[in-house]
Amino acid sequence: MSRCLMTVALKSLTNIVFFLIINQGGNMNSKIVCGIFFTSLIMMLFAQPEVYIERDDVPFVIGQWARYDQNTSIFQWESFDTTRLWWDLTSYPGGNTARVHLLAPNQGIPPAPDTFPNAKIVELDTMGSGDVVWSYLSDTTYFFYVQGIDMEQGGFRFIGNYLPDYNCYVYPIYDGASWLTAWTWTYEVAPGLPYSANETHHKRVVAMGKVKVPFSGDQFWPCLVIQDSMGYSDNFGSQDIRWIYEWVVPGRFGGGNGVAAAQSTNGANQNFVLVENFFKLTDLYVPGWDLRCPDFSNTTIWPDTTFAGPFIVSSIITDSTGIGADSLFYNIDGGQFIGVAHDSVVDSLYYYTIPQVVQTCTLGYFIWAEDSFSVANGVDIWNTDPICAPESTYYRFTVTTGIDESPEEYGVKGILDCYPNPFHTRLNISCSLPPGGINHDVAVFDPSGRLVKEFSIPVGNRSIDLSWDGTDFNEIALPNGVYFVELKTDKEKIVVPVVLIR
Repeated sequence: MSRCLMTVALKSLTNIVFFLIINQGGNMNSKIVCGIFFTSLIMMLFAQPEVYIERDDVPFVIGQWARYDQNTSIFQWESFDTTRLWWDLTSYPGGNTARVHLLAPNQGIPPAPDTFPNAKIVELDTMGSGDVVWSYLSDTTYFFYVQGIDMEQGGFRFIGNYLPDYNCYVYPIYDGASWLTAWTWTYEVAPGLPYSANETHHKRVVAMGKVKVPFSGDQFWPCLVIQDSMGYSDNFGSQDIRWIYEWVVPGRFGGGNGVAAAQSTNGANQNFVLVENFFKLTDLYVPGWDLRCPDFSNTTIWPDTTFAGPFIVSSIITDSTGIGADSLFYNIDGGQFIGVAHDSVVDSLYYYTIPQVVQTCTLGYFIWAEDSFSVANGVDIWNTDPICAPESTYYRFTVTTGIDESPEEYGVKGILDCYPNPFHTRLNISCSLPPGGINHDVAVFDPSGRLVKEFSIPVGNRSIDLSWDGTDFNEIALPNGVYFVELKTDKEKIVVPVVLIR
């Protein structure tokens, strides 16, 4: 029975990784679970958690599938630290592929579909070990639960009922939530020889932060980490005690929001260092859903500078369904983020302006975008938002000098006017000398402060119109980007940022 025991233990882990299961029933256990749920709901309303997962975050869609990378052997990791805020799980060992598919219940193998007539969907799990498990699922407004399984192992087939129904998750899930779930799994090993297994899970959300898995690419997703103390026993005297850590995220993901899970060896404690089973999400498909974030490229990265602004930031933002919403967020010296809308859009190139500063400071900024699918469907979830800023695309630079001029005098149109902006082949520069000014000239600088072009203005001219073709002193074309046109007189300096796009 040891092989069967391990299969059931593995199934317990894949249940945790692959689907959300909640019971609705009339027995005492169900009442306890419901009581915990409503208590947790009240706590959540007062706690106002930063990350939480609701029932609506989880798709129950026929045709959905997901793939997980599964390790091939036991490996060692550092024991889990609940104070951590970041988990990059991409480097942990893999090698096997675990798959999950959501199908119509009648696509299961008879007689299982008739054994579980109330199932709304069947989940087909194929493990790296070659085992195949069909899980018959249903749901309510608040819960997912499994009625039973149809398992193939070593050439044998077992159809087992979960009694009453396998409770696994209580919604909403939030930092600090905890609950208890227990189930009994029964089937006949042979006619007249029943097998009965009992399993309990004490679950608690012990950490909240960001997680990265292969499917997330360069992104870190907001996540909760569930610590699970699992106990297993059967009527043949077998016992299994394990600890599990599971990373769950808010959004339309496979496996009921589980993007990764680690399971200890039998008998280990919660600080285990040997991992027997590890899963991380590598691919996902949900029919009709856009699960890819907008892509960002060629984003302006400001270097440290003595220029006081305003600072133009541009980025190429693309998505297969189009961009539905966007903003740039910036902060000063790590303070509160302030959002600004784009100034203009040229094809897929978005332009934003960070206002000028008046003293030495550190500016930080990131660009946020949401695809049209999310906007049209009211989907406010992380996996269809952009790269999970500010972690992945957060830029900082230092302004070492402020400005002496008042904002009204800085870049006033009519004293120094540059158009069109952005420009492609030629920039018109119109400038006039302020009253009392004597000497003046016009210069162009790149973001590093390097002088790339200069225009001499004859003494005595009160106004002049110039033209710049985007070349340097040697008439060599400069690269696309932000440049600064400066009008300097004996009384003041006026700067206008411009954008060159060829």
